[in-house]
Amino acid sequence: MTKPSPETTEIRPNLPQRQQRYDQTFPRDNRDMTKPSPQSRSRTGHSNGEIARHLGISPHTAAGWIRRFADSGNTTDKPRCGRPHCTTPDQDLLAIIGAYDGDPFTTTTSILSAYDISCSMQTIRNRLHASGLRGRKLARKPELTERVMEQRMEYALEYSDKDQEFWNNVIFCDEKTFSADEEWVSWVWRTENTRYEKEYFKPTKRSGRISAGLFGWISGAGVGELTDVGEGRFTGEKCVEILDEVLLPSVRALLFPDTMPFTLVQDNSPIHTSRIVKLYFHNHPEITVMPHPPRSPDLNPIEHNIWAVMAKTCAKDVARHNRSAVVRSAQRAWEELRVPDGQELINTITRGIHAQETK
Repeated sequence: MTKPSPETTEIRPNLPQRQQRYDQTFPRDNRDMTKPSPQSRSRTGHSNGEIARHLGISPHTAAGWIRRFADSGNTTDKPRCGRPHCTTPDQDLLAIIGAYDGDPFTTTTSILSAYDISCSMQTIRNRLHASGLRGRKLARKPELTERVMEQRMEYALEYSDKDQEFWNNVIFCDEKTFSADEEWVSWVWRTENTRYEKEYFKPTKRSGRISAGLFGWISGAGVGELTDVGEGRFTGEKCVEILDEVLLPSVRALLFPDTMPFTLVQDNSPIHTSRIVKLYFHNHPEITVMPHPPRSPDLNPIEHNIWAVMAKTCAKDVARHNRSAVVRSAQRAWEELRVPDGQELINTITRGIHAQETK
């Protein structure tokens, strides 16, 4: 059988390989699509054996291709059922219940041993993934009381309608203790958008080993200044000293000159609500302290975003053997975040407020 010349053959690279080979051998112009197909001859007039010899396939395969083309107009494979499941629907349900309702902190190994399922750990993961469960990093946050949740809602309702200009005039400040300890990542089985649900996080704990406290502030223009609060306890006196010698001069130099007013956001730690700190703000009426709901780090971008990114960066620094090294590591991580536009930092606070408002 003569092979068709390249000039008379139309090659379509988007078709499957089998379809291309069939089209090269039997151009569509030579097919009489209206003539019924005889049992032993194709629509091109060639027998199954001739087609098989020319394409290097078996006559049975050639006949199958011809029947498939007559039925569907192409030679692509039909969807197949795939490999049969090695677990029953009841076993799949047990695995899902065990990971989601029983204990979301369980592991695939525990599921296999607890329910005596004869399959691989990847099979268990596949069943969990199919049900919408994914292994995700464990969130850590303080537990919220009913009163705190009410205060968060009041805060969201009060500030949800504030425009971008308002948030551009807000300074967010906070203190953070950086430690030389490694922070181990824990995983939990949960669905999307449930990171801070009560059953999927564990309360935070602080380490008493090599550590250093730092104070920093950010705004819509990006990160501001980061300073070491010094050794010993962070007291109201130290807070006033940092506010007067670090925060206020740097804010005046970078954003709001002279006595231009601005708004300050800080958490409700006893230090910030101490008498000496309140007196300092009373003597500086150009600074408006925005009320902030307790136990709400997710509503302050420096707590919710900046410290988390810095902690992740510092965890990669293995040379943190003393307090000075911990401070230098944190300062390097801070400078890496010094970008021209910090608007995304402020967007996190508006997203957090709207998310709280919809709960």
